[in-house]
Amino acid sequence: MLVAGAAVGQTPDWPAATFADPLRFSSLPLNAVEALAPPQGRWQVLSTNAYFNVWQLTWHTGTIHEGWDLLGTPLTKLEVDTLAANFPEDQFYHVDIEGFRSDLVATYGLPRGLAVVLQVPFISIGSPNWDAVPENFHEKVGIGTMRREFFPRGQTTIYVRGRGGAVERLDNHEAGSGLGDLSLAVSGPAGQWLGAAHRWAVAVEAPTGTSETLRGSGGWDAGLRWFATWGEGRRQTRLGLGYTRLDPAGSWLGVERDDTWHAQLELRRRLSRTLDWRVALRFDTSPLASFTDSDIGDPSFYWLLGLLAPVGQAGFVAFDVGENYPLTAEVPDFTFHLSFGTSF
Repeated sequence: MLVAGAAVGQTPDWPAATFADPLRFSSLPLNAVEALAPPQGRWQVLSTNAYFNVWQLTWHTGTIHEGWDLLGTPLTKLEVDTLAANFPEDQFYHVDIEGFRSDLVATYGLPRGLAVVLQVPFISIGSPNWDAVPENFHEKVGIGTMRREFFPRGQTTIYVRGRGGAVERLDNHEAGSGLGDLSLAVSGPAGQWLGAAHRWAVAVEAPTGTSETLRGSGGWDAGLRWFATWGEGRRQTRLGLGYTRLDPAGSWLGVERDDTWHAQLELRRRLSRTLDWRVALRFDTSPLASFTDSDIGDPSFYWLLGLLAPVGQAGFVAFDVGENYPLTAEVPDFTFHLSFGTSF
């Protein structure tokens, strides 16, 4: 989640949470923090922390796992090779990922309404083993466990079979921690019209994370954004649109990526004297659209709902939860976000 403070004496301004999606977070997704513009000479510094949990699979792996009496054990290479041989036309997948993403974000106001934003992510894959949370929740609300109990908890397993090949990361291959791909954005005002304040932004993401892992793409990605904001302070509506050109030299776990399009709508309203609520709805195309005809290559729809509390005149703390809707394979099943910061 990304939030930001405003100048001393103003109500802090918070864009929606960072999209903590391991399919996209090293491919420069739209980030509403790029719409913020501190007054000239002022800083906004924030710490953001997100937990994400992804469990998505087609029927193939659970069926063979149960048929071979392997319940409770990790998915094996022999199983996926057997499935590929028996169902050569099926583009099946099995994705089990959880982890944390923590970001240090600094925004600085420049003359003429310009602003610069630096975002440095640290990503940890394979912890803290909270898989029991969605299992228990799904059981209590009666929507099924999606075969979570067929495989052991705490695993990091990625298998996506696409056109003419497959991404295969079994046996916790992706588990570990490290620096992600950092990004730098510059934004500026684009006038007042239709009752909104408009801004443009240009962002670049550098390959500082380990390439061909979930932490890094190995490419220089670039994005162009436009934001319109209606209202201010504790009553805001913001629309963001974006296009991202993904460097052909980069990849998602070795797969060449498609350029992506993004849209995000945010609303923030007062809940009480000291608390606000906010909701964000976002749409993103998939960087794997050309690689697979399965759900992994489809556009995603994701929503986030959160509470915001100002701290003093320049600080904040915020908590958000995110959920995939409908229940599809393009985004995390759920995310938790905690952020805090200040301006000076």
